[in-house]
Amino acid sequence: MSLRWLIFLLFPLTACRKEAPRPAPAIEAYVWQSPSRPEVAAAIQQSHGTVATLHVRAAEMRWTGQAFETNRAVTSRLPKAGCGLVLRIGASASRLEWTPDQVAPVAAVVRELAALQPGEIQCDYDCPQSRLDRYGRLLDALQKEAGAIPLVPTTLPSWLDEPAFKTLVAKRPGYVLQVHSLQLPKQAGQPVVIFDPATARSAAKKAASLGIPFRIAMATYGCEVWFGSDGKVMEVISEDAAPLNKTPASRAFTLADPNESARLIREWNTSPPAGLQAVIWYRLPVEGDRRNWPWVTFQHVVRGEAAAPNLVLESTDHDGTHDLHIVNRGDFPVPLPTTAIITTPVISADGAGAYRLEKHDDGLHYLRREGIWPWLDPGKKIPAGWLRTREPVSRIDWHFTP
Repeated sequence: MSLRWLIFLLFPLTACRKEAPRPAPAIEAYVWQSPSRPEVAAAIQQSHGTVATLHVRAAEMRWTGQAFETNRAVTSRLPKAGCGLVLRIGASASRLEWTPDQVAPVAAVVRELAALQPGEIQCDYDCPQSRLDRYGRLLDALQKEAGAIPLVPTTLPSWLDEPAFKTLVAKRPGYVLQVHSLQLPKQAGQPVVIFDPATARSAAKKAASLGIPFRIAMATYGCEVWFGSDGKVMEVISEDAAPLNKTPASRAFTLADPNESARLIREWNTSPPAGLQAVIWYRLPVEGDRRNWPWVTFQHVVRGEAAAPNLVLESTDHDGTHDLHIVNRGDFPVPLPTTAIITTPVISADGAGAYRLEKHDDGLHYLRREGIWPWLDPGKKIPAGWLRTREPVSRIDWHFTP
């Protein structure tokens, strides 16, 4: 048989051979809250069956200029068998050369964490992208202390174009690409951004081209930004507690959009970027954490399921006085409307809770007050006010403005 005929016979076989589809990325999550709190322990238990791996904030280190201060959240045992542990090193250490003396206190913490036998140790270090070679020096030293426990760096999209980046991650057992970050405005009145899906897509595409396994960290949280009288940022609040003895001139709010995130996850589940092993969500939903998605939202998003808003005004009649509440009957947090307009004729009315009242020619305007957290979680309601009608009515006529 001639070579030409052999090639002809083999061609249909090679032409029909298809590349095996890549698996959808696994679901992982960070536990940044203290695992000793009962509600956090309950959330860890609830995550079983949905979240493949948890990564618990174990220690935070801050460079004082002369030494490291260390805050340990995990000391004697793992909060969950097989979970990962995260070592956070703040920006205060960003100018260190990571000499042996500077590495030594960090190495001691890594040894202690490795002794707990976690699935891995992540190093979340605020390294300037111009000093990635120093980061590599630190990681080399810490991996020796971790022994057989994988040491995984957390990285940023802006680092991907640096020549030192591939060198940094090439000898690691993968890396985490954090595509969520708080982008603060220079002045009040400008938008605050936590998650941009276009940036995430672009970063995933660049990471896929490197041929090194990676995971992507995405946001579930929101924050409140305080501005001073000069229009500059004075505080960023990502938990419920606000600073004492401070009063902002104005506030801005942001929350990672669950619908945008769900659309991106659906895209990656269908056609994952090469090398993408998992999406790690920051942070695990915990009951009472109002600046974070609730559990029902999280479950939808990690499956790539978007949801339509279902926000209504409910009226409860008490002997002719109607109490008004805005209610979220959907599965995702929904922005509270700026205005709820009532067109039913009334004899008296007033605002309450999150809303104040103004009377206009087209009806009563219940206006959302400034400075309140503007998202309403699924299944929750918030008082808007009350009204009394001239005649008994079975329905209050209303509509919202965004």
